[in-house]
Amino acid sequence: MVTESLLKNARIIQSFRRSIGFEVVEDGTLVLRVPYGISSQELLRVVAKKEKWIAGAQARVRREREEHHTLRLQDGETFLLFGRPCALRLRPGTGFSYRKEEGLLEMGDQETRENLARFLINQLRPVLGELVSRYASQMGLRLPVVKCSQAKKRWGYCNWKGEIGFSWPLVFCPREVIAYVVVHELCHIRNMSHNKAFWQAVAQVLPNYRERENWLKVHRKVMSTL
Repeated sequence: MVTESLLKNARIIQSFRRSIGFEVVEDGTLVLRVPYGISSQELLRVVAKKEKWIAGAQARVRREREEHHTLRLQDGETFLLFGRPCALRLRPGTGFSYRKEEGLLEMGDQETRENLARFLINQLRPVLGELVSRYASQMGLRLPVVKCSQAKKRWGYCNWKGEIGFSWPLVFCPREVIAYVVVHELCHIRNMSHNKAFWQAVAQVLPNYRERENWLKVHRKVMSTL
């Protein structure tokens, strides 16, 4: 049966909870968060009801994984920039020009990947500055020191000094997703763990934060765009 096959290949995490949580992660694996003591028959029954959703989620993850590839510096290449499709156009010489409304990034054919990364970081900085300022004020926090990092395994960080930093590939993510990462790190200024109180603080600012968090999980490969 399809359901039995799904369960066989699923990652099952038991915890103190009442309901069953479903998630399809980046590699297409089904993750089930289940209550302690749930019977195999009950788990089979609930998963059977979600077969259609699971199949659709796994197909979407496969499709998105195929769509996100390392950007080739070739005329006509497309990639996500602030979550929107953007085309790369090469022109003679040096320099960059981003036409947001047209979804077009012009790049001199003598430029390098490193220079493109620097240009994109400069596009991201004012967005981060605006979001950090807005949400820090909303949360009653002093404006923290903000840095951009080259991290490829985490989207942001907060250190013991209350300084926060963000991975520059956030530039490929939608603005509302960047806002979630900003709020996440700002919440760490008061709470360095990921306990219940932390997530309640995040939800107080962004009630739909799970949708934004899930975008990052599904599209994690955008970290490797450049």
